[in-house]
Amino acid sequence: MLLASLISSFGFTVGIAATDPGYNCRPGQKCWPSWQEWQQLNNTVNGHLYSTIPMAAPCYENSTSYNAGVCNVVESNYNDSISRGAYLGQTYWLNWETCGTSGCSLESANPEETLYSTCSLGRLASYYVDIRNASHISATLQFTQAHNIRISVKNTGHDFFGRSTVPNSLAIWTHNLDTLDFHQNFTASNCPSANGQNVGEIGAGVVAGDAYRFFNSHGMDITGGYEESVGIAGGFGQGGGVGSYTTTYGLMVDNAVEFEVVTADGQVRIINECNDAELFWAMRGGGGGTYAVLTKYRVQVYPSLPIHAYNFDANFTGVNATQTLREIMTAHANSQIEWSAQLVTGQIEYFPGKVSVGMNLPYGDDGSKLKSATAAFDHFLRNRTDLGVTQAGYTSYATYTDFLAVTAADARKTEPAGIFSQLASRLIPREVFTTPQTVEALVDGVVEGILKARSLINLTGTQVVLETPVTNLDSNNMTSALPAWRNALWHVIHVGEWEKPLAPEVLENATSGFLQLLDPLKALSPGGGAYFNEAHYGEPSWEETFFGANYDRLLEIKNKYDPTHIFDCFKCVGWRGEQE
Repeated sequence: MLLASLISSFGFTVGIAATDPGYNCRPGQKCWPSWQEWQQLNNTVNGHLYSTIPMAAPCYENSTSYNAGVCNVVESNYNDSISRGAYLGQTYWLNWETCGTSGCSLESANPEETLYSTCSLGRLASYYVDIRNASHISATLQFTQAHNIRISVKNTGHDFFGRSTVPNSLAIWTHNLDTLDFHQNFTASNCPSANGQNVGEIGAGVVAGDAYRFFNSHGMDITGGYEESVGIAGGFGQGGGVGSYTTTYGLMVDNAVEFEVVTADGQVRIINECNDAELFWAMRGGGGGTYAVLTKYRVQVYPSLPIHAYNFDANFTGVNATQTLREIMTAHANSQIEWSAQLVTGQIEYFPGKVSVGMNLPYGDDGSKLKSATAAFDHFLRNRTDLGVTQAGYTSYATYTDFLAVTAADARKTEPAGIFSQLASRLIPREVFTTPQTVEALVDGVVEGILKARSLINLTGTQVVLETPVTNLDSNNMTSALPAWRNALWHVIHVGEWEKPLAPEVLENATSGFLQLLDPLKALSPGGGAYFNEAHYGEPSWEETFFGANYDRLLEIKNKYDPTHIFDCFKCVGWRGEQE
């Protein structure tokens, strides 16, 4: 009834034209809604329409939102990933809340310092609706169609591409759709083949840490990521979803059972392998914010397992640090096929002068399997004379919830909130690890990237992530996840970070330079790709690299369910292109 009355009051019917109007109306133009029209929308969404205020605005004395008391709270929370996610007016990485020389941010290392002379919205949305139910999404979509306004869809802002922030837009903020439920016996909507046991239900706004703790209380594990502030039902859970359980259970999209979504026509749909099956397929790997707005994610969960960890941190103390780096990475590469066979997961982080090993295995034993799998590598590291060891050993945790303190501490080091960031990544296929020649070329390529990255940005590191779906090859193409995942053993990520805005020419040099780091890895993986949740945003061949052979089918489904492309995000399926 609410949606029907809304449609009547706006003077149009459900259904959208088959042409793209551009959704490019901006503040100050005649097409921009009047105050009365915004107020009408606010009434329709039960008072949940807001003007966007940057998180740091209370700390800018020339801002109308300046408030010293509120600023103290902002400063204390500025680098905390969980606290940041509770603000619409921020992104996890400052690249995407700022725009060139304009923004409203604080210095990460010293939040008492502002980064800009004045506070502006930068890339943040003009307004947002704090979504509390699906009808709010329907109303927002109808309003933006009536006024030709761009929308953006956001939960926490934890997006390396900034796809959840669009300037001059009306944001759909799903952060408070945070319900959790567990179905020991699950009945799917009009789909007996999808009925089953142990199915979790997460609202679109749920963050990973809350999901882990909730399902652990039911004796279950969920296939989320290792960073607990990530909203796992959004771009993570619709774009692939990798974490500590990927080697054992597959990607998060492999475990998706059913979604509740709102499509571009304002209709609320429950989709699964029987109902709107092609839309369900597209949203199982084809990316978030692209086909519909997800409100609930139903996913297979599993009986809790202990998780075992092997950690080894060391500085390079020999005369030739690069040779040390090369030898350790070669030993790693030569062990990878066996590690993957044993379902070992985690990552090894490489730097020009040090290495940090963090390998894990969820398994129902006392840690013996992980120790056996990594014994030779551990012996190799411990017996080197060119390492200054700062940490070494094995630890077991009764549940993943117990392990969260470790992952949170690691994330604060490797992915600190409130800074600028640049990534470049590539999935490395199994065949590269089968010959000495290709292993040597792989190590050469990664080491070359590690060294060159440091010449571009002062703070860099390279993560070699072992979280690949080796037990789920999706041979029946049940998901739309990038096919290159199914044969990958390494997910190589070059990372650069900085705390203050770079000069335009320095930023351009770093951006292009990081893209070039991938050249030797691309040569080793023709026809392969990169995980588009953790890739280089400047990737030129993005359709093939991020979606592979699935792109054309995904675009057909996009055009069917969203013919006017009201859902448009950077280098997502159907992206309008460089003119945006």
